[in-house]
Amino acid sequence: MKNFLKYMIEIVVITLIIAFFIQYLSDRGFRNLKNSQYNDWQNIVEGKINSDIIINGSSRGFVGYNPVIIGNKLHLTCFNLSFNAGGYNLQQAKFDIYLKSNKPPKLIIQNIDLAHFQKNTELPDEWQFYPIIYNKSIDSLLMKFDENITYLKVFPLLKYNQNFKLLEEGIVANFSNSVKKNSKTILGYCPQDRLFKVDYHNLKKFSNIDVKAKNELEIERLHEMFNFYNSRLDKNAKMVFIWMPEYKLRLTKSFDLKRASIVEELNLIQKKYKNFIFIDMAYDEMSNHSEYYYDTFHLNEVGSTIFSKKISIKINTILN
Repeated sequence: MKNFLKYMIEIVVITLIIAFFIQYLSDRGFRNLKNSQYNDWQNIVEGKINSDIIINGSSRGFVGYNPVIIGNKLHLTCFNLSFNAGGYNLQQAKFDIYLKSNKPPKLIIQNIDLAHFQKNTELPDEWQFYPIIYNKSIDSLLMKFDENITYLKVFPLLKYNQNFKLLEEGIVANFSNSVKKNSKTILGYCPQDRLFKVDYHNLKKFSNIDVKAKNELEIERLHEMFNFYNSRLDKNAKMVFIWMPEYKLRLTKSFDLKRASIVEELNLIQKKYKNFIFIDMAYDEMSNHSEYYYDTFHLNEVGSTIFSKKISIKINTILN
């Protein structure tokens, strides 16, 4: 009986060692996978970015602001910190994680739109955190959305339990630095090589917005974002809030009514604070060209290239 128990313990220990090793290989592959969200997060927590300009936003920021173009035009280092599918609360959380290991930027570019004011109650794309799940800052963020995250740290391969394809990709990444099309990131920016397709489901939701509301919540969160940055940046740092171009199908009467008080408030903040700049490009002529978008809300790579050049010139003109 004693020999049997010893044998079983040895089997369990060996199994755990093998499982942890396989998980380590996959995590290591993802962390070192250049031009990927995994590697971007790794560089963030290791303090390897330290850019003069930080771009923040949700999916529109993620695919729409090219930091290479913006950085070159402004003669400063630039990184796109946008949180894909992340509302204002996740954008703030990611920026705070960034500041724990990186220096504060000289300039914040914050994308702003009607979707910005949404608060995430669930964590989108949780898989992007798997390779760095043992980092304290990342753990703290994940615990706010998933209390079971502790189990993923203790039991090997549990985080890959329902996605063995992801586990395989991580292992392969140790030997190949290939990132899937439209998933590749460049300094945090994710260009999209996609043709235009009307997203009717989003337009339908957009048409049902309450235009009678006075936008108290949006205005409150707008000030919250301003105070958030103001309390974390150096006194000489600048904040640039940008409303990037919207495709013409979204530019309706209800759109104007809903955003009117938000734009008005942004202009009032700009008048009051010298370190704050608001640039409204919602109705830029880019809105008329479907070849710049992959849906009515997001720019494709062609559109983001043109937009990044335009916004760089505007920022440079204002700052100088």
